Amino acid sequence: MARARPQLIRAARAAGFAAALAIVAIVAIKAVRDAPPRRLDWALLIPALLATLAWWVLLARGWALLMSGAWTRADAATWYRTQALRYLPGGIWAPVSRVAVAGGSARERLSTVAAENVGALCAALVLGGGALAASGRIAWLGLIAMAALPALLARVRVLPARAPATLGTYLAAFAAYAVASVCAQAAVSGWHEPLAVAGAAGVAWAAGLVVIVAPGGIGVREVVYVGLLAGAFGDGELAAGAVTMRLVTIAAELIVLVASARFPRRRESPTG
Repeated sequence: MARARPQLIRAARAAGFAAALAIVAIVAIKAVRDAPPRRLDWALLIPALLATLAWWVLLARGWALLMSGAWTRADAATWYRTQALRYLPGGIWAPVSRVAVAGGSARERLSTVAAENVGALCAALVLGGGALAASGRIAWLGLIAMAALPALLARVRVLPARAPATLGTYLAAFAAYAVASVCAQAAVSGWHEPLAVAGAAGVAWAAGLVVIVAPGGIGVREVVYVGLLAGAFGDGELAAGAVTMRLVTIAAELIVLVASARFPRRRESPTG
């Protein structure tokens, strides 16, 4: 039985990876079917995809920093594979699965996963609010204050001490996301209101994260994005831009997920 255990573990891991890949592939097929028929500037989808890949890798780096204090391919692989579970009904299975693998006490596990979500949420709102304010919507400038939240929560020990140090990584991640969103929208409607598009994309992403009942934020992000930019674009252009960005995101996720197939597994629990 002891000899068979490693083989069973490897088989379970392979099955889990295959399941994650299948989930993303199914979502991709559905998104392609739902995509509105519009002409796209395909050349702009290349920088959109590259920026989305950077966003995805930086999000994984944020998780690795929380887990180990440094970038490791093993921690990144864990994030890539568990992230696909966000598409399952309920929208909570990605963070729940990371609680299971985080290591440490129950409180430490929960605070690590909370730090990941708080860091990403704050970064999206800071950059989203800043970009909207720069586009002329000054009322959104107050969201920049969200940059202080990880440090405040770490100070009262709601989040781990490492949490504030990850904010820079998450800000870089959402700067890449903003670039990708602008390129995706421009592929549909041309270069128009890039700061407003970047800001709306960040705030919409944050809304999708908060509304956990929407698996992967699907629907919520698109509605918020279209609502924030209503009147600035032609009929159907915003919905087409949102769906195009969704497709680019799924393509990037598939690429990174496949590339992580041979990443090593994490063997040690986090320290500190």
